[in-house]
Amino acid sequence: MAVFRKDSLPEHESVSGYPAPYNLGRGNFSYRELTEAGGLTQFGIALQTLHPGKQSSQQHWEEHEDEFLYMLEGSLTVAEDQTETILTPGDFCCWKAGDPVAHTLRNHTDAPAVYLIAGGRQPHNICHYPGLDLLATPAGYTHLDGAPYPKEGDKT
Repeated sequence: MAVFRKDSLPEHESVSGYPAPYNLGRGNFSYRELTEAGGLTQFGIALQTLHPGKQSSQQHWEEHEDEFLYMLEGSLTVAEDQTETILTPGDFCCWKAGDPVAHTLRNHTDAPAVYLIAGGRQPHNICHYPGLDLLATPAGYTHLDGAPYPKEGDKT
């Protein structure tokens, strides 16, 4: 089937997968995986709602994945390196793979902010977090020197 209804898809609450001390906790945003409903595998698009006062992720950039955001409802702040820009419905952002412009989203309002977020699904991608001792690699999260962070449930 090629036609879907948004409300037929499950809505999930975010769970930060970052290792300590960078973990952002649970429930910063909710999302529906749109492209997975149709079995698409080369890219992903999610309908996300960033809750009031919350941040979407640690500030980051991707080596091998383009990212795209299209603002639908509400307002949010996109932080790119040291620059902050307010987004409103109809605004969009493009982050090109390999361009080291670190970005994150913050909902600076008391209302939900709804947007589409799209990205590639590159198995060899590496994600950088400027200012943090953190990389996301195909093998998992590592320190900048390549040493792995303990995975959840590992004994230290």
